[in-house]
Amino acid sequence: MKRNVIGVAAAAAAMTLTLAACGSSGGTPTNSNTGSGAGASGGSIPSATISVVAADYGAGTSAESGKDWWATVVKAFNQKYPQITVKMDVVNWNDVDNQIKTEVQAGNPPDIAQASADWTGLQSQVYPANQVLSPATLDNLVASFAKQGNIGNTEYGIPWIASSRALVYNKTLFSKAGISAPPTTWAEYQTDAQKLKAAGVPTPACIPLGNEEAQAEALIWELGNGGGFVDSGGNWTMNSQADIDTFKFLNSLVQAGLTNPNPATTNRTADCWANFQAGKVGMTNSQPAQLPGLEKAKSDSNLDYAFAPIPGKDGLAKTTLGVNDWIWAFKGKDDHQQQVKAFLDFVLQDKWQKRFFDAYKLLPITKGASSAVEQSNPELKPFLDSLPTDTFYPVNKKTWAQLNAQIKQIIGQAVSSNPATILGQLQKTAQSGD
Repeated sequence: MKRNVIGVAAAAAAMTLTLAACGSSGGTPTNSNTGSGAGASGGSIPSATISVVAADYGAGTSAESGKDWWATVVKAFNQKYPQITVKMDVVNWNDVDNQIKTEVQAGNPPDIAQASADWTGLQSQVYPANQVLSPATLDNLVASFAKQGNIGNTEYGIPWIASSRALVYNKTLFSKAGISAPPTTWAEYQTDAQKLKAAGVPTPACIPLGNEEAQAEALIWELGNGGGFVDSGGNWTMNSQADIDTFKFLNSLVQAGLTNPNPATTNRTADCWANFQAGKVGMTNSQPAQLPGLEKAKSDSNLDYAFAPIPGKDGLAKTTLGVNDWIWAFKGKDDHQQQVKAFLDFVLQDKWQKRFFDAYKLLPITKGASSAVEQSNPELKPFLDSLPTDTFYPVNKKTWAQLNAQIKQIIGQAVSSNPATILGQLQKTAQSGD
């Protein structure tokens, strides 16, 4: 989903979706809260104003704006709870985690924060999920997603949508270049990029390592070489030989003119995705959130595209990135627990999860909505198939928050300078608090 984590340096050192297992769990839950909301009746909760900061998943895309989506939710919520005023602040995806971090550090957190951030280390400042969600809502969460929000044995982070990753390629450009199938190895990826360049494609392959989601793109490539941020024992491996070799390969693509000229300043949505949808990019990594733009380009300009599994160094990658974004309920200065619980039970209904998917093509994290998406969207098969083996960000590591922010700022430099130096800096940060 989107997505990422960015830190609260003062306390912990903070998104798409990491995603644990999406709609494939399927089935309608026994206690699914698909109706008008679970918990206390509307009139039994005292009046109050609650503050909600949420990410805008529509910013920079053709999808519905986040402000419009949340306005619809709040309007419906107030039909049941007119005494609860919801002060919504919908913030650009690139800025929302930093804004929440700033508010938390100033001692004035929102009642509800919805973004990519994982505030591991702030357990004393946020409610456990079972104190702000009804049993029916908790039961309706896909268990593997919910588990990603555990700190120790207690769930604090509440999952909010998910995504996985796959390769998207332009079938017309591939055909023009004489390529009959998507690449399954890095060697094939490089050869295909060379053929696309020879066929006049402006950007054969687009690699976004700008600050929007550099941590995602880096991890996708590293996993394809058997690397990653941590090993199977949870030890930091930011500067492993596998990761260094991964960036050496990416550098070879850049130096050969087979990619966007400067990955460090290239962002996923505004650059790689937009140019792919304009027919200027041969292939790039994708997620379900790109579907609205792809479908619009297909309708407007006959863009012919397809998804495929991520290629790895020696064959299809054994695992790729899964991400889920988060909701965190902060305790704050006023006791708004009842009002927060009412709002979260309402917005986490299958109805709204499905509507969120319809707007942004991010996979839902409730059982009923996941089942509905799985049945009606066969084009998502490459994403859904990867879910059982997806790899997640190490969000429960103490230094992940600080590290993630640094990754977004400097890892792109590893394709234009000595990757061992850049990755070594990241390893030092990763180990600084663990």
